[in-house]
Amino acid sequence: MKIKKAIEIIQDIIAFVEPGDPPEEHDALKLSIAALARCQALAQNNPLWATVPLPGETPEEEAD
Repeated sequence: MKIKKAIEIIQDIIAFVEPGDPPEEHDALKLSIAALARCQALAQNNPLWATVPLPGETPEEEAD
């Protein structure tokens, strides 16, 4: 799975967190989005970071 797709899925999940649910659930989802976005930015700016994918991550498509 690509990081961009994982972020989209987690954003969809946030929509189902109910106001009465523990606030930690919403915070954990927001944190995971921020962490994935940071990993994505690091991989784009640092070729060495990009050589070690996250578990379950597939490489981004090369731009033509």
